[in-house]
Amino acid sequence: MNLNIHFINKARKSFWFVPFLFSLISLVLALITFYFDWWLSQHDYPLFPKVLFSNFDLSMTIISTIASSIMTMTTITFSTIMVVLTTFLSQYSPRTLQNFINDRPTQRVLAIFVSGVVYCITLLVLLQDESGQKLYISSSFAGIVAIICLFVFVYFVHHVSNWVKVSNLIHNITIKTNQKIDNSYLYRKNAINEQPSTFNEALFEDTEPILVYSEQSGYLQQINIEGMLTKAASDEAVIRMVKTPGEYLLEGTPVMTAWTTNKDIDVEDYLEYLVLGPDKEPMEDIELGIRKLVEIALRAISPAINDPNTAKNCIEEIGIILSKLAKHKLPSSYLSDEENNVRIILEQPTFGDYLYKSFYQLRHYGKQDISLIAEILRSLRMIGENNSEETKRMVWTFKDYILEGIDYDSLQNLDMQYIMRHLDELAAACMQTDWDKDEVRNKYFPEQYKTSDSYHHKKEE
Repeated sequence: MNLNIHFINKARKSFWFVPFLFSLISLVLALITFYFDWWLSQHDYPLFPKVLFSNFDLSMTIISTIASSIMTMTTITFSTIMVVLTTFLSQYSPRTLQNFINDRPTQRVLAIFVSGVVYCITLLVLLQDESGQKLYISSSFAGIVAIICLFVFVYFVHHVSNWVKVSNLIHNITIKTNQKIDNSYLYRKNAINEQPSTFNEALFEDTEPILVYSEQSGYLQQINIEGMLTKAASDEAVIRMVKTPGEYLLEGTPVMTAWTTNKDIDVEDYLEYLVLGPDKEPMEDIELGIRKLVEIALRAISPAINDPNTAKNCIEEIGIILSKLAKHKLPSSYLSDEENNVRIILEQPTFGDYLYKSFYQLRHYGKQDISLIAEILRSLRMIGENNSEETKRMVWTFKDYILEGIDYDSLQNLDMQYIMRHLDELAAACMQTDWDKDEVRNKYFPEQYKTSDSYHHKKEE
């Protein structure tokens, strides 16, 4: 059953699912149109004015012309999609391809064109001159389909022109990631569970751990936590995940450890709750959205592209995601059932992990660009000013990691003053009103800045 649910979810996200569904609907509509046309001929063509009807030869000509036109628009749509995918691959990040492929408006546009071709071709096959029917209204319905496809094509051109804008792509990634935070089962369950989990230490003392080995090879893409938690509760077992999503599992590799007093259960049944695939990227992963923004920013600041404003936009959006993430109670490594007994143990990243993975590469490759450093400090300020005191302390501590990586020899005096101004704003957001500015200058800034007139002027103030 879990495999069927996974197959359905994977099919719904695939590029062919919506066109296939629309094609089935258009096939049914073509059959309805054909029988409706026959019904009109049997009742002396009521309901519609005669101007909408045409003879057999004209109907076949109109429908075949419309089918060819829609096929041409479909071909152009495919070509445009390939151009957009090539742009995403070369300029942004390979991980961003899935965003455009899974975009519902893009899938619906392609689905409407494919279903229009199926509708017209089906009518061409069904209409027959030997039936004795003099007039047909099917050509008028085919004309309505052609008009719909024409307006959809205009919409598609507008939609693609918006999608190739990097700012819209970045914002779309942010929206999708924030939605994953809101809809994640772990975050929702952790927000409801206020009581501390009960840890049954006697279970580990009285039972031997049972290793569960992978039965196939592939990347661990997803863990069905909800289903595994329900089964572990019914089996009165505790499951500890040895592997995390994104890791590659060889056949026969230990993937989890189980403790249970129930001798009648088969611990290998828990493998059904693991989704393995050929791709390394986990499914429904919050960290993946942050990684996409980081990769876009890294390509933007590369010498080949040299677009620091795009990188600054990515850093700002990363701050928005982390700010929202900090407002949530992060999932615990110990997941409990309805009776608050620990049933699943798995490694969960802390907020400090998210901070590090978001900025460590940007700090390294942007250490000589004062605009990127200032944007990172501004992003940290955004995170700190909207969250708890604990988050403020973590952000204020993390700013030392950013300052340690700056290439100060490539900066000028005004650049140093610019950094200090952003540090003042960050300190105010993190409620660090008594921070020692001179200590920061002496620790990080080079000697040529500390002996300059601007430095002594600031010390006198």
